[in-house]
Amino acid sequence: MASYPPSTGKSVTLTYWSAWLYGVNRDYSIIRMSYSDDLVAGFSRSIREIILDKRYRDVFPEYQQYGNKPFASSEVYNWKLKDSSVPASHIAVSRDGQVTGKRANKAMIFDDMTKGAEEATDSKIHQDLYNKWTGNWINRRDGNSTKFVFAGTMWSPEDILNRIIQDREAISELVPSKQFKYVWESKDGSTVVIRVPLLDENDETTCEAVMTTEEARQLRDVTDDFQWACVYQQDPIPAEGLDFADELLNHFDRLPVNEDGTPAYSNYSLAALDTTRKGKDNISMPICKTDGRNYYMIDCIFKKKGITEVYDEIIAKIEEHKITWLVIENNTDTSLKTLLDKMLEDRGIYYCSITEKYNTPKKEKRINENQGTLRKLMYFKNKGDYKPNSDYGRFMKNLTTYSFDYPNRNDDAPDSATLFVTEIILERGKPNKPKPLNRTLLGI
Repeated sequence: MASYPPSTGKSVTLTYWSAWLYGVNRDYSIIRMSYSDDLVAGFSRSIREIILDKRYRDVFPEYQQYGNKPFASSEVYNWKLKDSSVPASHIAVSRDGQVTGKRANKAMIFDDMTKGAEEATDSKIHQDLYNKWTGNWINRRDGNSTKFVFAGTMWSPEDILNRIIQDREAISELVPSKQFKYVWESKDGSTVVIRVPLLDENDETTCEAVMTTEEARQLRDVTDDFQWACVYQQDPIPAEGLDFADELLNHFDRLPVNEDGTPAYSNYSLAALDTTRKGKDNISMPICKTDGRNYYMIDCIFKKKGITEVYDEIIAKIEEHKITWLVIENNTDTSLKTLLDKMLEDRGIYYCSITEKYNTPKKEKRINENQGTLRKLMYFKNKGDYKPNSDYGRFMKNLTTYSFDYPNRNDDAPDSATLFVTEIILERGKPNKPKPLNRTLLGI
């Protein structure tokens, strides 16, 4: 599975790879598919042109004997190499074409099965393609050695690239490659996924020859979030159902001040901590200041690490922002509160009250029930005021791309923000405190 931004050489690479395979073994057969007849015909002609080139015969001397006539048949959609034992060496067919009865013993290549932005949000087309894969295309292999190669640009969480990645990951977990950046490999060795974004984690271009960093950043600024995430970053988000989309959230340029210029917000902060429960989760800790009514997220922790790796950072944030109340969602048996209390005591910090919350309702239900309060009372920094690769940037991306209509890879940002809403803003988890009363009013 390989996805790259447009014009980065996906199809050219697959064309040369196909030609190389025929040089290794004339008995290989390949099926090449795409969204249109014109495209697959062009791929087919390009492979034949490579094989006809004199330099090809220099690399693969076995082809010297055929000179300029290495093909037994050369119909553009279905051609065969001389002295090949297969019915057809190369079969080119569109996604709507007929492949029943045709076989490939080496590779089935699915190259750009979605027809660009015009089909990005068409759920029916995505489902039809997936049904063709499960009902027909997967059975066109001739033996277990046939490789399935899917290449293209990500257009939607529903497209065939994403659906099959999900299917493969359900069989065997995908883990980052130890050798290659932007590559994930399944633990059972059956699957490789390549996802190359246009801008990397440092907000720099991944391919200067295709687009400079400056050009890519300018493109991002004028491209809507859905198209940017899918087409250019290969990290698709839903087109609909984004109830926390950036334009629906409140933002602040600076913290509020009174008419005389003094701060209208408290000098202390409040925070909620959602700990990780599995390897793909992020530790998420939004930190807010308040003016008594609204809550301004000034900082956060958002890291894909184990809780033991961020103890010191949690304590440092408490000290930096003078966090007086920290709510922890702790659905495990670890004594996190006890440990943090001890670490704070060792530093002479006694102003932070830590409470633990054990949540039982399903996260999606909890997020859904409190989304209105989050949008109404929580304020976030503007996009230009934080770096995309910072904790704050990753938190905002996770929050703004959360969807109630589609499966989410993780929901750590909206979950921790909802924890802040329910336990701090709505004060559901705040310990009861004794209140003074005037006994004389009661006749005591």
